[in-house]
Amino acid sequence: MTTDALSPYRITLTLPLSDALNQDYGLSPDAKVNKVFVSGSFSDWYSDDPYYQMQQVSANQWQYDLSIHPGDIEYKLVLHLDGQPTPIWILDPNTPNTASNPWGDTNSVLHVFDWPKIATTVQLFTLSIVGAFLLFCVLEPFLYWLLHLKMPFHRKLMISNMLILICVQVVFFGYQLHQSRQLIKLSVSDTLHNMHLLLASEQIDFDNIASQQQQISATIERFFSQATTRIDKKQNSLFQITLSDFAVLDKNGQLVSLHHRRQNETIQQDRASKLGFASSEDYFMKGLWAQLIPKAQQQALTGQLQVKKRPRNMRKIETARTQQAEWVLGFSQLMQPIVYRGQLKGFYGASIQVKLYGTELLNILFFQLLLLLGLIAVASWLFMRVGKIVTKDILILTSWTQRIVKGNLNQKLYINSQDEIQQLAEDFELMRQSLVTSFNKIEQQNTNLYTEAYFNNLTGLPNRKKLYADLAGKTAHSLIAFNINQFGQINDFYGVKTGDATIKVIAKRIVAAASQHTVYKTGANEFVVTLSNQVEDLHLQQLAEAIIDDVTQHAITIDGNEVYVNLSAGGAHCIDSNYSQLHQHADLARRIALKQFQRYQLFSLSMVNPQAFEHNMQQSRMLALAIQNDAVVPFVQLIQPLDGNSAPKFECLMRIKQADGDYLTPAMFMKTAVQSRIYPLLMQSMLTKSFALFHLQPYEFSVNISIDDIALPEQVNQLLNLLKQYSGVAQRLTFELLESDEITNYQLVKDFIAKVKPFGCKIAIDDFGAGYSNFSHLLSLDVDIIKIDGSLIRHLDHDKKAQHLVETVSEFARKMHIQTVAEFVDSDKVLNMVKHYQIDYAQGYLLGKPQPTIEAALGLPRPVKKQLTNSVIEPVFS
Repeated sequence: MTTDALSPYRITLTLPLSDALNQDYGLSPDAKVNKVFVSGSFSDWYSDDPYYQMQQVSANQWQYDLSIHPGDIEYKLVLHLDGQPTPIWILDPNTPNTASNPWGDTNSVLHVFDWPKIATTVQLFTLSIVGAFLLFCVLEPFLYWLLHLKMPFHRKLMISNMLILICVQVVFFGYQLHQSRQLIKLSVSDTLHNMHLLLASEQIDFDNIASQQQQISATIERFFSQATTRIDKKQNSLFQITLSDFAVLDKNGQLVSLHHRRQNETIQQDRASKLGFASSEDYFMKGLWAQLIPKAQQQALTGQLQVKKRPRNMRKIETARTQQAEWVLGFSQLMQPIVYRGQLKGFYGASIQVKLYGTELLNILFFQLLLLLGLIAVASWLFMRVGKIVTKDILILTSWTQRIVKGNLNQKLYINSQDEIQQLAEDFELMRQSLVTSFNKIEQQNTNLYTEAYFNNLTGLPNRKKLYADLAGKTAHSLIAFNINQFGQINDFYGVKTGDATIKVIAKRIVAAASQHTVYKTGANEFVVTLSNQVEDLHLQQLAEAIIDDVTQHAITIDGNEVYVNLSAGGAHCIDSNYSQLHQHADLARRIALKQFQRYQLFSLSMVNPQAFEHNMQQSRMLALAIQNDAVVPFVQLIQPLDGNSAPKFECLMRIKQADGDYLTPAMFMKTAVQSRIYPLLMQSMLTKSFALFHLQPYEFSVNISIDDIALPEQVNQLLNLLKQYSGVAQRLTFELLESDEITNYQLVKDFIAKVKPFGCKIAIDDFGAGYSNFSHLLSLDVDIIKIDGSLIRHLDHDKKAQHLVETVSEFARKMHIQTVAEFVDSDKVLNMVKHYQIDYAQGYLLGKPQPTIEAALGLPRPVKKQLTNSVIEPVFS
């Protein structure tokens, strides 16, 4: 094999064969083999050369390098034995693959992959995948954009269908064009094969093509002289040929012989002249085939037909029809390598009739275009019809949903399309029914919520919130507020159930008496009647009194019990369109009427004191600042012993220090402190500072504490924490309970006393005799001191009743071993009477005014007698 041969397959035969093979082929182990041949069909170019003799490389081994080509190669080995005229045919022992031949025998077979074809297939598949992906990348966003345009759905469907059909048809036509080109290549290759067989029949030696130029030219000329007409699809003739030009080249690509179809020879010479070539040979070799020949030489050993278009600079002389046909066909020039026994012998070059094939392909394209247009027209009509049907159902859904959005839930939805739209319609209908049920429930809930928010549950009358909503709407010009006096006593005496029944009866009576007006239940025991028309004061009073009479003059019978009630009422007219204040004005008038023991009062501006309101707010701000600035200070007042032996005591009194240095007494701010809920903070500061003041002093001291202080658990806990912190001070501390607070919960007082007594504290009843003093209650309390109220002491020198009462209290206290203190001692006569009734201690301005320090309080005592002065203990200061 020469270096330019195809990669060969080495066939090797080694003798002797195995016993099994010898038996199969009828060979004796000692048979002598003279020659071995390889027989098979190895070339399409030389069908009469089926034998290759194998070379003997040793005494028992033969080899042959068989040139191969893509596809299946079938062969057998032929053994010529010494002394035996008939050769023996055997299979290649080294090739396991076999195939059956047409005569029923078996051949060895080589499967050679057609790598160029596989590469082309892979390339086409890859291009198809990439093309499909690119098409998707372009088509998908375009369809997305199209489907979101504002146009009827059936038009979108039609346009989308047209676009998809066009893309599919383009892909199909591209594939069909590729297959058509391949068929044309096969046809041209078959023509070249026939030319080769023609030359082979003339005994052309292909090993030396260049030396046989004259014989080759004569053979080709005889053939072309007969093919005098162009291929015409309208007629069939033996003289027609698809080739316009044909040439034979040696293996180096040098021209051996060039021939033109007779009708084409002048045309080619004219083209060569126009393009500046000296001859038609140069026109082909240096022009048309200048790029095709190197390509064919490079790919020669593959045996594949190489094709190419005319060079770009040579197309300008062609007619438009020719250029168009060549563009559709994809090639016009061909080069076929001549390979024999794996060796390159030369090339066949040719030009084809591009207008013939190109015209046919254009006709196919035109037919495909007509088919596409017809298919698009039919498909578009069908899709438009389907789209309109679908759109009709969708429009029904759209119209139905618009009615739902507008609140019309009564329209039922029914679509009979037997597809997903019908299922969607059925789901929408279920949704509508669910919405109807839900909205009914919501409406009922809203009604219930409105009733609960604006109406009283017990009476069904509008409540305070509804009253203020109506007043905001300026629906009332006058208003009467009614209150059931001391209604809590009815609940306490008869029970809440009877109280509720009583409220219902009262509500019915008020509604009946004020039938032309609106009645509200604005509180636990409060009713309001509003008048929408302007009325005179007298008319408003008469209406109020008529309602009061209807309610109060007849007993209310509940479960056999007769209940009587009293009402107080206040009326008001709208002043300066200030509707929001009507209720407050009427209620203020009612409270004034109740205080004055009247049934009815009409509101007037004189009842409102803006200055008092402003004063209250100023005082509240002042007290808050006092807490913030730590301006609460304790003053101390001397409590002088009258026995001449005991040590003095002190009472801590709350003061508030102002910025100018003056001090406010409790009479100036205590009422405001209690009503503004600041009093607990003031009391906490007062106790803390009092404890700190007497922490290092030996004196006993007392602080005032009210029933409100011990009623709050957090206040009591804070006080107990102070007692724990100042345990030494607690033993000298006295809590003065204000008896004038009208103590009703004596158990609460007992609990408090039980909590502070373990710390060593003492309990005093302050202002005894000022209120509703009760000796039996006093006996139930574990008290240590009674402070007789100043209202009795102040007139003790001339008031006989006060003298008898003080004498009784003093005598009672001595017998009970309870110490006594006389308050408000402001004269010597009073002091002498106090001593006369054997009271233990005296306190008042005569003995000393409240002072900011203990030193100042001790420096002001006024001795009654010399003995008293001598009994005073000197203070200890730290």
